Amino acid sequence: MTDHSLSFCPVFRAIGVLQEKWVLHIIRSLLDGEKGFNELARDVGGCNSATLTQRLEHLEMQGLIRKRTEDSQGKLARSVYSLTPAGQELQSVIQAIDGWARTHLTTPDPTPA
Repeated sequence: MTDHSLSFCPVFRAIGVLQEKWVLHIIRSLLDGEKGFNELARDVGGCNSATLTQRLEHLEMQGLIRKRTEDSQGKLARSVYSLTPAGQELQSVIQAIDGWARTHLTTPDPTPA
């Protein structure tokens, strides 16, 4: 495949969106429902705030999540994130990865994260 033909391959483009570290963890977390930034950070675990912010902005630009700002009565506004319908459709992708991993990755990962 040439570089030009890769830009039109749907699988190549999807992997380009989903391959960044933490992206699938963020989507998996939001499958349980909307979450504030801090709750999402705790749920994802291990992702620093700057990286999480960058990934959330990227996912919002891709149309996979939406950000809503709630007024907190004089306090700092609270950002709440949820999946768009396109983001929710990734549930089947995550379930497929989970099924594959349960079948083929039956031993613990020998390399620490």
